Amino acid sequence: MGLETTQQVLAQLYTNTELRERFFANPQAVGLEMGLNCDEAQQLAQLSAQQVNVFANSLKWKRLGEVRELLPRTAKEMGKNFTTLFWRYAETPIPQGMKKHRQDAIAFANFIIQVTQTEGIEPAYIGDLVRYEKTWLLTYDSAICWRICWFGYAIHQDFSKKPAIAIWLRLGKRSQLRHFVL
Repeated sequence: MGLETTQQVLAQLYTNTELRERFFANPQAVGLEMGLNCDEAQQLAQLSAQQVNVFANSLKWKRLGEVRELLPRTAKEMGKNFTTLFWRYAETPIPQGMKKHRQDAIAFANFIIQVTQTEGIEPAYIGDLVRYEKTWLLTYDSAICWRICWFGYAIHQDFSKKPAIAIWLRLGKRSQLRHFVL
């Protein structure tokens, strides 16, 4: 098994709990699904399942820390629910490439918005707050942008049930990103 193949298989095992459990329960069958031959699957099966799980969890905690830094107000307002929701979200593939932490935070924000709409999350303004922080992440690197978002809560103040409009504006690559909330 080549280095690249090994890295790809390990990445899948570290980031997919269900696959990891299936692999250690039946390495030959799952190894074949992953494109490994019997010897390669047996070789990987010699890894300690406990150590693989510990490392996989450490990767999730690192991811959580990065996302928490990019969605700080949402994390603060949600408290423990932020972490709980992140564990659910963390079963999705990790974004690749440059700015992967930002992409991960945007994807997690989308996940929170979806859960807010389907399951409801308290406090009620969380959906607006996460949309607000997500819009910051989306506009931050834009060379030219003009975004307007409407919110049902005063996301820039005390989260009272007062409508707010946020505007992000950048007129060129070298101009500063402007932000207004009305």
